[in-house]
Amino acid sequence: MYRVLLVDDEVLVREAIGENIHWEELGYELAGSCQDRKEAKEFLERNPVDVVLTDICMPHMDGMELSELIYEQYPEVNVIIFSGFDDFEYAKKAIKYNVKEYLLKPVTAFELSEVLTNLKEKIDSAREKEKKLERLSETYNKNRIIIKSKVLADFIMGTKTEEENLRGLREVDVVLEASEFRVAVLEIDLYSELHDPDEEAKQQSALMAFAVFNISDEIIKAHHAGIVCQGNHNRVFILFQTDRPKGFDESVKNTCLQISDLVKQLLGLSITVGIGREVRNKKDIYKSYEEAEGAIRYRYLLGGDSIIDMKEIIRTMNKEVDLDEEINQLSMALKLNDRTKTEEGLDKISKAVKDAMADKNRSCLYLQQVIVAVGDVLRTSDLAGSMIYAQKDQLLTDIAEARTFADSMKLLEDYCHQAGEELDNQKNAGGKRQAFLAMNYMEKNYSDDELNLNSICTYLCISPSRFSTIFKNATGETFMEALTRIRMQKAKELLENTDLKNYEIAEKVGFSDPHYFSIAFKKATGKTPKEYAKGKR
Repeated sequence: MYRVLLVDDEVLVREAIGENIHWEELGYELAGSCQDRKEAKEFLERNPVDVVLTDICMPHMDGMELSELIYEQYPEVNVIIFSGFDDFEYAKKAIKYNVKEYLLKPVTAFELSEVLTNLKEKIDSAREKEKKLERLSETYNKNRIIIKSKVLADFIMGTKTEEENLRGLREVDVVLEASEFRVAVLEIDLYSELHDPDEEAKQQSALMAFAVFNISDEIIKAHHAGIVCQGNHNRVFILFQTDRPKGFDESVKNTCLQISDLVKQLLGLSITVGIGREVRNKKDIYKSYEEAEGAIRYRYLLGGDSIIDMKEIIRTMNKEVDLDEEINQLSMALKLNDRTKTEEGLDKISKAVKDAMADKNRSCLYLQQVIVAVGDVLRTSDLAGSMIYAQKDQLLTDIAEARTFADSMKLLEDYCHQAGEELDNQKNAGGKRQAFLAMNYMEKNYSDDELNLNSICTYLCISPSRFSTIFKNATGETFMEALTRIRMQKAKELLENTDLKNYEIAEKVGFSDPHYFSIAFKKATGKTPKEYAKGKR
């Protein structure tokens, strides 16, 4: 509905027009009526209208003067004049003040309705053109932003020739005049983890990247720090520029940190920012970009939600890492199944790799050394056929595919703890077996008076100290306690079931000295061999 203001000094005329025109059917509403220019002016100040119908002859100010006021102050309002003067001068003025219709009295309701119908069509057409222009303008501005981002991204990445890049910058009105430049690449951590995202994830990633672009653009413009554009793979590029190199590094890092904090606050997302070193010639800006791109890859080592400056990485990135000492410490801890020492060894390995600023390939090679060493410990402990040994190949794959170095270290730590437990289990199981073999050997050879700790350890191929420990753990007895117990039991059986002499029994149970046998028997049973035999016969 278009709003109409009716202005005429005659009440009857105003009433007649108000009552005889079917306003709603024509697409209008009568917003108000005034008797002169003064009232009309006050009404217009308070109320928006689209059309003014006015008589040309009124006290205080005529309709032509009102048309002039509307033309100057309310150019969007359409004016229709009623006039009793068929005068060319009036018609010329009406054209000058953009009056839409100049109607000679008397005017019938039918004539006015036709004029209003035609005027509505013209207003509709004009409004539609305005909307189309607005839409075209919005589309143009959006496309210009996209085109500008594309041109700037191509320039930063150096994907086109120098001539093409410079021409593209001129076409989108980008001026690069500074003494130093640095490129920062921003990437959302969450979406960098998706190797094969579905369509919904891709749309979400693009939407969030655009939000990061807007946040970055707002902050960069506020600081007058450079230019922001949308980069490849839903990343955001920032081209920092300055004519004051002193403090440039700190300013760049602080601005990136501010962007990171605001993204986290508004979007609930963490980002990783890679920053390339400064260049002085705009032709070399792509070199700073390549370093920023490289810095992003150190997210594997340093973790997400990081500001990674390639300047700091380059200082230590070529440092060699010698892990021999740490690996030896770890191997010893595994053999003892000492979880604390194992974790201490892994922490030292992690620190050494991080201090060297090793990229993902180098980091994986260092961890591969550790896995091979763990495998050697398992193999030399007769566990080459175990499940844990077989898992080391899969561990190498898992570490190579891990998102961060911390994730890789966690996989390695879990594997080492499992290996330590397997070694401990094998040690315990092996100890029980060796104790069983020792007991069996003693049962068969107890009569040998030269049977001792050294002879049985020679038989089992084990050191006396190691054997003593595992035998005690497995049986609860020392070697001598077990051997004496077996010999005494055999002596009892002989005393109970035979008439052999004391010295004969002593010889049969491994005692070369009958007197010493008697002492040992009494100590074990509380009786001499003679007393024991007498009591059992």
